[in-house]
Amino acid sequence: MIPPKKSKAVRDLETACGGAHVDNVPLNDGRFQRVFVRKLPLRLCDRYVALCMDGKEQERLELCIGESPDWSPKYKDAHAADRFTPEAQLLLVQTADDLNFPTALSQIERRKNTIGGLEPFLKRLYATQAELMENAFKKMADSALSSLTPLLSLAGATPKSGAPGASTSSPSPSNSATSTTASPPSDTSTPPTTPLPPRGTEAVASTP
Repeated sequence: MIPPKKSKAVRDLETACGGAHVDNVPLNDGRFQRVFVRKLPLRLCDRYVALCMDGKEQERLELCIGESPDWSPKYKDAHAADRFTPEAQLLLVQTADDLNFPTALSQIERRKNTIGGLEPFLKRLYATQAELMENAFKKMADSALSSLTPLLSLAGATPKSGAPGASTSSPSPSNSATSTTASPPSDTSTPPTTPLPPRGTEAVASTP
């Protein structure tokens, strides 16, 4: 059987958090190994639950035996659990769940109860924030209106005569000079007539 190599940090973590040893875990090359499955600290319970929900059993196993990128970057894309047979992986996953699922479940329940107890406080907090925002917007609107009032009054004022902007319109046509344009003849005017010759006088035809 291959004895696992453990650093001092791993040994200290095993002592602090606890776990369980699984003996005679079969490897793909026909050998056997003793594997320590650890009980995860609280900071990794969320990660454990996320892997459970995603159905990622091998990643969950690697997290619980300390061979996951969550523990060290050297395990990124390493797939360290591939050295175990599929049956051995399922056995180790079951051991990991027996150790960590109750803790993760209790943490979820605790959070739910804590959030439920904080609900009245959160409602008051949201109401206070809404009131503060409303007052701030009202002050901004009042400030904007007060700054625009002088401009609006200047735009609506009528300038006096002689002042800049005063009206320079020309006098009305009634006061202007009479137009020299001749008016068209009236329809009722009497046309000019040729005077008749005196009575008793006949025109004398000239002789050649």
